[in-house]
Amino acid sequence: MTYLITAIEPSEDDPNLREIYVQGKLAMTLPCTMVEQLELTIEQPWDDETTYALDTCQAIEHSRKIAIDLLSRRTWGCDEMVTRLIKRGTDKVIAEQTVKQLVEDGWLDDHSFACALIRQWLRKEPAGRRWLLHKLYEKKIPPLVAKDALDEELQGQTEQDAADAFAEKRLRKILSTDEETCKRKMLSALNRKGFNMDVALEAFRKAQNNSS
Repeated sequence: MTYLITAIEPSEDDPNLREIYVQGKLAMTLPCTMVEQLELTIEQPWDDETTYALDTCQAIEHSRKIAIDLLSRRTWGCDEMVTRLIKRGTDKVIAEQTVKQLVEDGWLDDHSFACALIRQWLRKEPAGRRWLLHKLYEKKIPPLVAKDALDEELQGQTEQDAADAFAEKRLRKILSTDEETCKRKMLSALNRKGFNMDVALEAFRKAQNNSS
């Protein structure tokens, strides 16, 4: 026996929902956007394929609600969101489809996420481009997106500028009066923050001169 959709009616509880009737009986309540997406119509066959498509859409809708809730608290990257949704019990394929939709709808943007991260890190302490790139890669930001975000956020600032600012700030924290120890600690700190040796040495020299 072939089952058919016999009615699609607005829900009395929520005008954004549609009640789907099959053979005169309520089979499922869906968001109207999902009904339009699946192009459900009266007298359309209700078969296993339809049920599978609806189950997938409902899973994506549930996953989307979780993602929107997470986004209401802070910015997220695409890969980071997929990982979190999977940890919350979402199937990997559903998580990826959810994130794809969120990108298309403008909820997720890796470039904006990367820029926000860079600003956050630099508010704490100056850093070199190499260190920032490494941190962005740890957040699974695609290389090209990471480089574009750095170009945007570091516009007008050289590596030397950043190293000088870092050295000036860090020198106050080094209590040793031994110049050699002070230099070793400073260069080590500058290297960890992604600055090459030439830039680090120049930054240390300027910081020393300014403190004398």
